[in-house]
Amino acid sequence: MDVIHIRKNIDNAISDPVVRNEARRYSIRTRLAFLPDEYIGESWFFRLLTLVYYYFFVYFHGFEIEGIDKIDPNDGCLFFARHSTHNGEILGTIFRSLMHRCLTPFFPVLRLMGAVPGEPKSALSLLKSGFWVGVMPGGADEGMIGHENAYKVCWPKTRKGFAHIAIDAQVPIVPLFISNIEEMRWNPMLWFWNLLGLGRLFSYILQLHIPYISPILLLLASTVWFLATFIQIPIPAKIILHVGDPVQYDMSKDSIDDVVERAKIDLQSLINRHQPHGISYSNAVKERFQCLIKQWKKH
Repeated sequence: MDVIHIRKNIDNAISDPVVRNEARRYSIRTRLAFLPDEYIGESWFFRLLTLVYYYFFVYFHGFEIEGIDKIDPNDGCLFFARHSTHNGEILGTIFRSLMHRCLTPFFPVLRLMGAVPGEPKSALSLLKSGFWVGVMPGGADEGMIGHENAYKVCWPKTRKGFAHIAIDAQVPIVPLFISNIEEMRWNPMLWFWNLLGLGRLFSYILQLHIPYISPILLLLASTVWFLATFIQIPIPAKIILHVGDPVQYDMSKDSIDDVVERAKIDLQSLINRHQPHGISYSNAVKERFQCLIKQWKKH
């Protein structure tokens, strides 16, 4: 199939003329993110992934979503969340996920699910076109700080782009949190890493900001950590995706730093409210079996 034919198919699938014109500003691969949810959801790849991944883990974890009714489905919204130490997140709906720019070349199939490289320009266009966009400001830096900090929001000070984009697009900034997200997977390599205290040592060295050494260390650690996340064992933990309230701000009084700090506080409050006990594999599994018992009693 030639490039022109693919481009026409994408344009024809986007019925909204405003969204179509916005999508035409980008490459064919990025235009895929502007396709309607129905179109992405009906694709063979999305259906296959849903069959082998989503439905299994919905039952395995008793997955639920709470608070999604707060969000207008017809308007754009920027969701932000904390990055877990693994890659087993389940969202249950189609998000235009902003992926790390280094990941998309290695996982091009993610584009078939609406994922795009984390570029401010495309993110702004998607939000203005009425799509829901998801981002994890902490990124891999947050995912590598160790299990002892698994439910603590730890963003590098430079991560402010998400606030700039949401404000420019004039859309709500909404925190997300999946309770028991850390307990839904057990990784022997990462567990041993934390047992030796290497996670704390790594965080300490990065905080020193040693020229040349810190960037190289971060790159090497990110690569090893990313590959290690594929060696994980599913745990039947009960998980719930909690949608928080939009971050309140007034740009006539607040600076970008104020908005970012408020977003960070709101996300941490959401985590503390739904994960007050911190990490507990036994509690997470107990909640899942309690849920199963309730379902069995109903039948």
